[in-house]
Amino acid sequence: MNKNNKEKSEFLEWIFLIVFTLALAILINTFVLSLTIVKGSSMEPTLKTNDRLLINKISFLVDNIEYGDIVEFHNPYNKNDENYIKRVIALEGDIVEIIENRVYVNQNLLDENYTSTKGETKIKSEYYWEIQEDEVFVLGDNRPKSEDSRAFGPIKKNSIVGIAFFRFYPFNKFGSLNIN
Repeated sequence: MNKNNKEKSEFLEWIFLIVFTLALAILINTFVLSLTIVKGSSMEPTLKTNDRLLINKISFLVDNIEYGDIVEFHNPYNKNDENYIKRVIALEGDIVEIIENRVYVNQNLLDENYTSTKGETKIKSEYYWEIQEDEVFVLGDNRPKSEDSRAFGPIKKNSIVGIAFFRFYPFNKFGSLNIN
C-alpha cells in the first residue's frame, strides 16, 4: 500500500470512528440516560439551581417508578420545551389528601424530612385526589415555591422522561441523591 492510500485509509477510519461515536452518544441520550440542569427553586433543599443530574430513562421504561423518586417530565402546560423535576408522592390507586399543608397518602401522614415549607404557599391548602391508572402525583420539595400536582393534577406516566439518580455537579455535593 502506498503512502497516499494509507493516509486515505487512516482518514476514513477516523471519520468512521467519529460518526460511530456521535451516533452512539445520540442513542444513549435518547434511550438510556441524559443530562439535566436544574432551574428554579422548587426542589430546594434537595436540588438547587444549576445542579447537574443524570436521568435514567431505562428504569422508567420498565415501569419502575417508586415513592420518593425524583422524576423529570414534560411540562404539563406545554408553555415551552423545558421539563419539570419533582418528587413522586403517590402512584396509581393511591388517594392523596393535603390538609393544612400536610400530605396524606392512603390516610397515612407522610414523613417528609426533605421538604422546605418556609414562606406561604400560593396554592390553596386542601386537596383530595384519587390517582388513576397510568398516573403519578408529584410535588416539589420547596412547597411554597413549587408549581406541581397541586396546580396541574396528577401527571401521566407517559409524560415522564426518566428518574434522576445521580447529581454530579456541583462537586461539593458529589454523589447519589438523598431522596428519602
